[in-house]
Amino acid sequence: MHPINSLHEYMQSMKLSSKRPSLLIDFIIVGGGVAGLASAFALAKSGHRVQVLEKTHGLHQRSGGIRVPPNLTKILLEWGLHEELAAALTCRKSQFHSFHSGEVIGFLEWQEDIIQEAGAEFLLMHYDDLHQALYRLAISAGATVTFGTSIRSVYFDDTKEQPVVVLEDGTELSAEVIIGADGYRSVVRKTVAPEADVGVDTKHSFYTVTVPTSEMRKDPELRQYAELSEWPIWMGDSRSALGYPIRDGKEYSLHVYWPDEGLHQSEPVEEGWDVTVPTSIIDFEEYDPRIQRLFNLAPTALRTRFIRREIAEDWLDESGRILLIGEAAHPLLAINCFQPCTMQGPSLAVEDAAVLGVLMSRLSTREQIPQLLEAFHDVRHERCIQVHTTELRNAMLVTLPPGEDREMRDAGMRLSLPAVETNWDDTKLREQWDEIGEVFGYNAREAAEDWWVKWGSLGSTAGYPVHEPLDLIFEVTKVAVSE
Repeated sequence: MHPINSLHEYMQSMKLSSKRPSLLIDFIIVGGGVAGLASAFALAKSGHRVQVLEKTHGLHQRSGGIRVPPNLTKILLEWGLHEELAAALTCRKSQFHSFHSGEVIGFLEWQEDIIQEAGAEFLLMHYDDLHQALYRLAISAGATVTFGTSIRSVYFDDTKEQPVVVLEDGTELSAEVIIGADGYRSVVRKTVAPEADVGVDTKHSFYTVTVPTSEMRKDPELRQYAELSEWPIWMGDSRSALGYPIRDGKEYSLHVYWPDEGLHQSEPVEEGWDVTVPTSIIDFEEYDPRIQRLFNLAPTALRTRFIRREIAEDWLDESGRILLIGEAAHPLLAINCFQPCTMQGPSLAVEDAAVLGVLMSRLSTREQIPQLLEAFHDVRHERCIQVHTTELRNAMLVTLPPGEDREMRDAGMRLSLPAVETNWDDTKLREQWDEIGEVFGYNAREAAEDWWVKWGSLGSTAGYPVHEPLDLIFEVTKVAVSE
C-alpha cells in the first residue's frame, strides 16, 4: 500500500466533524492562488458564503514543482486529497553537491521514526497539481471563483459598516470580511500594511524549468537523477540549484538561484511569475556541467526576481474586517518555493487557511468577527516568523562564499555521508527531530483548536468579545499579587 493511503486511513479515523457556525457571513477573497483557494475551501466547508476574485483568466499554469513537507501533507490529507497525494512522489533523501565541481559534500536522510513523529510523508509534486486540487475543493464546498477580475483598491465603508472591493472597472463589491490573498504584490496590503509593501531588490533571480525525464535518461550522467526519488542540491557562491522528479517521475523540475549580474541578457525588470527567458541566459561554464545540460533541456525558463519584503506586523486593518493571509502577509514565497533548502511557502499559505477555517467555524455574533481575525494573527504571526527565520538561515547556508564558514559547513556535512554515518541511535534521532520537529510536526488545525479551548470559548460563553475576559482576569491577578 502506498504510504499516503495508509496515512489517509489514519487521518480519517481521527478526523473531527466539521463545526458549523451559528452565524454564516459573506467573505470576498482577493486572489485565487494556493492561499486564496485553500481559504475559500476552509471557510465554505463550514457554510460561509465565499467569493474568490482572481485577476488571471483561468487556473494559472506555472511550470514548476514544489516540495510538500509533512506539515502540509497532514492538512491536505485531512481535507480528503489522498488520491492526489498518492500520485505524488515520496522523498526521504537529498544529496548536497558542490556547484563548481559536482562533488558530493553531504547527505540528508529523514529516518522513518522522524517521519512517523512528524505525522505525514514528505512529497514531491507539481505546483499546478496542488493548485487545481485546491480549486476543485473550493468549488465542491460551495465557493465561487470569478476569473479575469482585477481590483483597484479596498476600503472600509462607514455607511455600510462593511469593507468594499473596488474593481478596475469601478464596480464595488462588499462583504462582512475581505481577505487579501493576492500575493507578494498585494493590492490589499497597500491598505492594511503599506509600510510592508516596500521591498529590497536582492539582485538575484530564480529560474525554473521542467523537462521530461525521458530526455534525461538519454544522458548517462543525468539518468540517475531521473530515476531517484530524491532532491539533489548544488551549493555555490551566492547561487544554488535544486532538482527533483514530479508527476510520477515523468517530469523533472529544476530551480536555479542566480545573481543578475553578468547575465547574457539585460537584468530583469518585472517582478512576477510570468517572465520567460531563454535558458542560454545563464553561463554555467565554470560549474558542474550536469547543471548546464539539464537546464538546457528546456528552451526557456520562468524567471522571478527575488525582492525581499519583511513580514507585515499588522495583518488586520483598523476596522477589523480586512485581513491579509499568505504571501500578502508574509511575502517570501519565491525563496520558500524554489531556493534550495527551503520549502515552506505553500505550506504556510495552507496552514493560514486551516487556522482561519477553524476559527471562523466558531462565529456566533458579528461582534466576534474582528476578535477572531485578530486571533488568527495571534496564532499565525509567530509561527511564520519562526519558519521564515529557519528557511532564510538554510538558504544562506547553501550559498556561502569561499572562506572559513563554508569550509566548516562542508566538513560538518561530510560527516553525514553514508560511508561515515551508518548507525542511528536515539541521540542522533533526537538531534534530527530537534532540527525539524517544530516545523514539520506543526499541526495548524490543532493550533487553532488549542487557541479556542484556552481563550476563545471564554469570550463566547461569557457573552463578551473574545479578548475582554482575558483583560479582566489579568487585572484581578495583578491586584491579588500587589496585596
